Amino acid sequence: MSRWVAIAVAVTALCAVTATPASAHGWGPSGSPGAAGLGDPYFPLDGNGGYDTRHYLLDLRYDPATDMLRGIATIRARATQNLSSFNLDLYALTVRSITVDGRSATWTRDAHELTVIPRRTLRRHERFVVAIRYDGVPQTEVDPSLGEGGFFNTDDGSLVAGQPHGAAGWYPVNDHPLDKAAYTFRVTVPAGLEVLANGVLRSRRTQHHSTTWEWNAPDPMASYLTTVDIGQFNIHSYRARGLRYWDGVDPDLYTRPVPRTGGQFAISQSADSTYKRLVHTVDVPAGGGQMSFWVNRDTEENWDFFFVEAHTVGRDDWTTLPDANGHTSGDTGFVCPFSLELHPFLAHYESDNDDGTCSPTGTTGTWSAVSGFSGGYEQWSIDLSAYAGKRIELSLSYASDDLYNFGGVEVDDITMPGGAGSTSFENDGNTLDGWTVPGAPAGSAANANDWIAGTSADTPTPVGQLVDQALAREPDAIAFLSNLFGRYPFVAAGGIVDDLRGLGFALETQTRPVYALDFFEDRNGPPNSSVIVHELAHQWTGDSLAVAAWQHIWLNEGFATYSEWLWSEEEGQASAQEIFDAVTSRPADDPFWTLKIGDPGPDQLFDTPVYDRGAATLHALRLKIGPDAFFRLLRLWVRRNAGGNVTTAQFIALAERVSGQDLGAFFDEWLFTPARPASLPPTVATRRAAKEVRAADRRHALERLRR
Repeated sequence: MSRWVAIAVAVTALCAVTATPASAHGWGPSGSPGAAGLGDPYFPLDGNGGYDTRHYLLDLRYDPATDMLRGIATIRARATQNLSSFNLDLYALTVRSITVDGRSATWTRDAHELTVIPRRTLRRHERFVVAIRYDGVPQTEVDPSLGEGGFFNTDDGSLVAGQPHGAAGWYPVNDHPLDKAAYTFRVTVPAGLEVLANGVLRSRRTQHHSTTWEWNAPDPMASYLTTVDIGQFNIHSYRARGLRYWDGVDPDLYTRPVPRTGGQFAISQSADSTYKRLVHTVDVPAGGGQMSFWVNRDTEENWDFFFVEAHTVGRDDWTTLPDANGHTSGDTGFVCPFSLELHPFLAHYESDNDDGTCSPTGTTGTWSAVSGFSGGYEQWSIDLSAYAGKRIELSLSYASDDLYNFGGVEVDDITMPGGAGSTSFENDGNTLDGWTVPGAPAGSAANANDWIAGTSADTPTPVGQLVDQALAREPDAIAFLSNLFGRYPFVAAGGIVDDLRGLGFALETQTRPVYALDFFEDRNGPPNSSVIVHELAHQWTGDSLAVAAWQHIWLNEGFATYSEWLWSEEEGQASAQEIFDAVTSRPADDPFWTLKIGDPGPDQLFDTPVYDRGAATLHALRLKIGPDAFFRLLRLWVRRNAGGNVTTAQFIALAERVSGQDLGAFFDEWLFTPARPASLPPTVATRRAAKEVRAADRRHALERLRR
């Protein structure tokens, strides 16, 4: 999800054929230029005026080796005024030629605007066809507030996902939800690669060394919801309950870590709320020495950490040791100071600043650690010269918090000063070579599992299997949501998961949402069907019902988040009321309450309150007007506005009509007041509520890893 970033192209290109508007010759109607934007209060230059697009045919050829995209965009549209010229949104790509109704046209470029000047004025209500040939290397948009979006290069192709816009980075488009259109995607790639896009797969044909895939999306679609994803995918197509599905999952996500050498290595395994130590006592030579080893990491960034601990035997002088190869830092992440409650021993290295952050200095030592994904083995070198001539205890340690534990850590090929303890953990009769697993230190809960020596088969479940289990719930989720909102609005469904690290968000690309793999990394809970429900709920509220302007974003995210709450209750987990109580238990001085979610501003479109306070607004409305009126309102809201664009004012008016109540004060309090609603009871802090709030924050932190 990313807002528009104007990339300074400042390119002006003129076709070889020069045209003069027909009215200048005294024939045909006079015309005026179409507007360079649709006037969205947040993004006034998004979209363009003077015409209505009906269909895009995107004939694309993409080469992953060079990232070069070549395309012909054929756009069918209808003029809504007499047009002497009209604009499309496009940036960072080179236009080679343009025709309007088969005749060459001239054009100019300015920032992200492409202005097309046809040979004659287009009459109001006239249908016309624009064909634009272009090429270039698409660029990922980067916004300082909302992060990256649009066209991403991957290890074997590309992935497209961006909100509130991003389509203009890979094809010329009227880039605003007010101008929906049908799409056909005809994409040619090197043979052996797959292509996934919106809608239904029409055909796939291979000639020579290339394969052309054609996908058709006949239902009108906002441009930011379009996607074309290229690379290696395991594509699973099937039909369930009368609906066709296409799921695509990167095969890399099914691979397990392997030992660096030999057949075994040390495996941390995966569990929540653990403090795992792999310990060895070392007599450091009088001249000092170094320990080296290789480590492969897949831990939740900023929440779970790997580090090396040391202390002199018999003394409480614990500290963590930095890696001389630069992999560690003093960053205590987002988990501290909460980590000091889970694992009090960490106070040896970290201290609470009393402002929600920590310092990397504790009672006896300092903090040097690493978090996140290593992308393969990295070699560590630990300098032990400070302990020259002493007996010390070294620990390779992994500390996790109470939510979202990823694959963990594998260690191999340890080399110790003097040789004792050097090991590759092979099954040779002395597998651990003097290393021990003592369990968690005092103050931490007992570990659910701990370090083991094992083979690749002993590592945690590959994320690809967890993705498959989550995507398998799509038919169940659509059946559940159909009971809530009415019949599913489109011709197909499915999902796409690439191995693009750092994507950090999911997007409701129409018929086939794109999910970051991060959502499925948790090895200790049920498969994450909640995010599936969120993105599929958007197919009704967000896709079929698109916002008329971006200030109404809560109508997208609040509805999708509340669908998650209802799904949780359906699945026998926390009820919607329990989640509501937890979310609204935040104290009045929490920044969570300072955002006006009914008009959050362009830089806060995807902030946590838009999601959770949006859902809380719906639950509060349910309590106010009663469940019968509330659920009748949801179905009527979707049915009356299917395929169109919606505003907050429309929803308020319909809610008042259905309930027979004046709800102006209610919505003013919940949507437009930057304070905790006075109608809520005083907050009562509970451990469960605190965990629910932390989980909600983590979900949105996960979505904003890239921002």
